[in-house]
Amino acid sequence: MDRFFVITNKNRDPGSERAIQIRDYLLSHGRTCDIAVIERDSDPESDVVRKIQALPDDTEAVIVLGGDGTFIQAAGILAPKKIPMIGVNTGHLGYLAEVDKEMITPALDKLMDGDFEIEERMMLSGTPVIDGRCLENTYAVNDIVVKASGSSVGTFRIEVNGTYLTTVSGDGIIVATPTGSTAYNMSAGGPIVEPGSSMIVITPICPLEVVSRSVVLSAADTVVIKLMKPSGRRSRSVGAYFDGNAAIPLSDEDGVIIKKAEVSTRLIRLSRESFLEVLSRKM
Repeated sequence: MDRFFVITNKNRDPGSERAIQIRDYLLSHGRTCDIAVIERDSDPESDVVRKIQALPDDTEAVIVLGGDGTFIQAAGILAPKKIPMIGVNTGHLGYLAEVDKEMITPALDKLMDGDFEIEERMMLSGTPVIDGRCLENTYAVNDIVVKASGSSVGTFRIEVNGTYLTTVSGDGIIVATPTGSTAYNMSAGGPIVEPGSSMIVITPICPLEVVSRSVVLSAADTVVIKLMKPSGRRSRSVGAYFDGNAAIPLSDEDGVIIKKAEVSTRLIRLSRESFLEVLSRKM
């Protein structure tokens, strides 16, 4: 690899110190490299997001410094570009970050030597439907969540391929990718799914029903989550969240159409460690 781009988290990498070290190391070996500094929930119209979106198509690798949140944010911005990405973990758990911060130099050497594999990860595409009007599609690496705010309880109708599945009263509904199965989905009691697989997981969040289980669907299925007005009660404040970003407010009869995205996240893998080995080590 010869053409690199570094995305670094402003809070995790103060002064972009590590990003600059990576850039200087790559430049000293005759490669090209540029840097962008982002914050969590960066404005989609900001200059830095536009800079990332405008990356040349011949960029061979994007190196992301931060935790899983930074990596997911960068993957969402870059989804249409299909550029391979690798994460350097400067956060905490770091399921998606391939490289620990102490091992940056050996990792860069492997990238330059071509000693790596590329793994495809499924993404979701979600279309909010507000007042009967479809808004712009948004990508998610981990999950799309429809949930009530604070201590409110919402009522959510779930349809799959146009067929009614169930109605859940509770805090909300998580629709996750296999990659996102170890995130909010796992915390809500959902199943852990091998991240290289292709399927959709639906998990209720704190449901009021005595029996309410996760459902695992084919990646070819289309899921619709619709907010229903509770009988005899006032409407609750509900939002749709794409990978934990700012909420898109929903009212009664609004919803989100969710399906497998036509693009995927391309992860650079340097280690031969299996997912189960990583899972055991991280947990």
